[in-house]
Amino acid sequence: MKLSQDHDFSLFYRNYKDSIYKVIRFLASDPEEVEDIAQEVFLNLYKAFPNFNPERGSFYTWAATIAKNTYFTYRKKRKKDLLLQGEGPIETFQVEDDFIRNVEAKIVEEELREIISSLPEPEKSIILLKEINNFTLEKTSQALNISTRTVSRKLLKALDLLREELERRKVAL
Repeated sequence: MKLSQDHDFSLFYRNYKDSIYKVIRFLASDPEEVEDIAQEVFLNLYKAFPNFNPERGSFYTWAATIAKNTYFTYRKKRKKDLLLQGEGPIETFQVEDDFIRNVEAKIVEEELREIISSLPEPEKSIILLKEINNFTLEKTSQALNISTRTVSRKLLKALDLLREELERRKVAL
C-alpha cells in the first residue's frame, strides 16, 4: 500500500496522537521521558508509514506496537548511556512477560470496546449484558424485554459480527 506520506501521516497524527500518547504514558511515568519517547515514536512512525499494510492489522495496533518497541529501545539506550557516563548505580530495569502481556491485553481490550460500541442494537446490549456483565439468558431477556430465544439468536449474530470485525482488523486474541 503506497500512502501519500505527508498528507496521510498528518491525518493519522490528528486521529491517533492521543491514543499513542496514552500507550507511552502507560509505559513511562516521567513526563519528560514521555515527551522524548513520543518524539521518537512519531519519527519512527513517519519513517515506517509507507510500509503499513492494513491486511496485517489495524492501524492503531501497528502504531501502538511501534510505540511499545520504541519505548523499550529508548530505555535500553538510556541505560547504556548512563552506564557509559559512569553515573551512580542504575536500577535494573527488567520487563516481566506479564507486564508486556498486560500492555497487549489493554490494546486488545480497547479494540474490543471500539468494535462492541459500533455493533447495532440489540446485539450491542446483549454482548454487554450477557458477556461483559455475565447476565444469564433469562436476566438479559428481562432487561431487554425480549424472549430468551431472541437473546440466543441475537447473541450468536453479535458474536459472529464481533469475530468478523476482529478478523478484518487482524486483532489476535
